[in-house]
Amino acid sequence: MKAKMTVLIAGRNAQELEELEQMLANEPDLSLSKRLITNGHSDPLHNIADLPDVLLFCTTVAWDNELKSLDERPVSGRVPTMVTGPENTTIMRNAMQVGARDYFTFPVQKQELLEALQRVARELQPASKQDGNLYAVINAKGGSGASTIAGALAHSLVERIEDRVALLDMDLQFGHLASAFDLKESGGLIDAILRADNMDLLALEGHMVKHKSGLHLLGNGSDQLVVPGDIDDNQLQKLLLLLRSGYDHTVVDLPRQIDSVTGALLENADRVLLVMQQSISHIQDARRLLHYLTRYMGIPADRIGVVVNRWNKRLALTTSDIQQALGVEELTCIPNDYAKVAESANLGVPLLESAPSSLVSRSMVHMAESLSGKKEAPQSGLGRMWRKLAGA
Repeated sequence: MKAKMTVLIAGRNAQELEELEQMLANEPDLSLSKRLITNGHSDPLHNIADLPDVLLFCTTVAWDNELKSLDERPVSGRVPTMVTGPENTTIMRNAMQVGARDYFTFPVQKQELLEALQRVARELQPASKQDGNLYAVINAKGGSGASTIAGALAHSLVERIEDRVALLDMDLQFGHLASAFDLKESGGLIDAILRADNMDLLALEGHMVKHKSGLHLLGNGSDQLVVPGDIDDNQLQKLLLLLRSGYDHTVVDLPRQIDSVTGALLENADRVLLVMQQSISHIQDARRLLHYLTRYMGIPADRIGVVVNRWNKRLALTTSDIQQALGVEELTCIPNDYAKVAESANLGVPLLESAPSSLVSRSMVHMAESLSGKKEAPQSGLGRMWRKLAGA
């Protein structure tokens, strides 16, 4: 991102453009430009070679054509967009359908607009090279196996790549990842978010449970009812920054829903893994979720990976069928070995430990290699022992 985030304020109403420009004029982190559309083009970005970081688009009575012009732009020619217009549900819905991040009615509330711009700024801010990676794992359809994939991926990154890894169980009400590692659920997640302002890595580790492999897990095991509205977005962002600074990889198991909490994690993720299975109903739900992620949330398609869990080559649906239906070029297929996976879950022993040579284990190690960009480390007993002692 540039030193200042560039914001183009565009539209046909000169008075509204002037009002927005004056509202944002003294913000030190913004570089403003204004475009009064007077020609026949409804597209506010027409013939602009150096696209802004953000478009603030003021619609008029010709909102239908104006929003259509945004939808017709190629993906490479789009920028994060916020739309202003009348208090009209139809216009608001159409704005969201063409990819608007937010919708404001006049008079625009300055604080709400600044908060929306800050959210975009965080997305545009590249992570430091020293920062760890964040992987968000979410089911395309309930029961697809996202929790299993998240746990196995995190364990593979620790055990075979030998990196420092945190695993977040973000199912605030029914999280159960700790049981997959025969660990007692801790209630540390909510407290860690609340205390993120004044927490260092040592304090954060005190909120986590540790597996003998060196994996650190953070979840909510308390009996208190927690809903997404109880989570402060800014505090969550601070916790994510702390995790990135202290771990090579943070794997997040997300519940299958889109709200402020999952939205923040999906938008911050370096890689979103969408988990599905090999059926028409899974394809339908996966296609819808991909649409939400790319169109409504603005997550680039190249940051999303589709994982087909319990893959069986004997079934009628082929990889080509799924790729064509979803409009994706690549799939990661995890073979079906239900008996071994179920036994692993029931015993609380990670699959890589209970069945290290199984096809599922090998597939998960391969995924860990691909995401980390590293090859599997030689499995010397002394090296493993030292790593586990260091990570305990």
